[in-house]
Amino acid sequence: MSGREPMAAPRVVSDHHGPWTVADVLALPHDDKSYELVDGALIVNPPPSPYHQAASGELFVLLRAACGPGLRALEAVGVQLGQQLLIPDLVVVRASAASLHAPVLDPADVVLVVEIVSPGSRVRDRSEKPVIFAEAGIPHFWRVETSHYQGRSAELPAVLIHELDDNGAYVLARTLGAGEVATVTEPFEVAFDPAELLRPLSG
Repeated sequence: MSGREPMAAPRVVSDHHGPWTVADVLALPHDDKSYELVDGALIVNPPPSPYHQAASGELFVLLRAACGPGLRALEAVGVQLGQQLLIPDLVVVRASAASLHAPVLDPADVVLVVEIVSPGSRVRDRSEKPVIFAEAGIPHFWRVETSHYQGRSAELPAVLIHELDDNGAYVLARTLGAGEVATVTEPFEVAFDPAELLRPLSG
């Protein structure tokens, strides 16, 4: 299945005195945008497309059912990583985590982050964000591809499973392609066909 998602690019806000802080971002009014903070720069993300949300919603349902009572799947919540603040598409956290009651999650409580690559943020989703998550020690990272990507080796949509190695960097452990039910055992067991992620938009 090829991607049909329209381009919607994040923008960096520069009209601010000095670097932005996490406290500055959390004080912003709630609206239909999401705000991330990277190296003191505020990044304003436009609302996600229905195409993107279809994949996110299907994967969320799968993860919520599979992760068991000790873990909890969440959609689009903030994770504070030092002086940076990111909003992954999906996270799985320990159900007993104290930061579930805080404005943003502590990365020490997060066992899995998932990014669904969007046309307007391909570089950030594929390169920048994984580095930040890895540096924070989050053990598992999944990248979901719904349209063409370099080095494609599976039918789309595809889920690229990354794990943290001994050097604190993510390595690609497995690629799950559409059309085949695959079982993942870490950080919990779940079996699914990636084609399910865009089933509502097929045919």
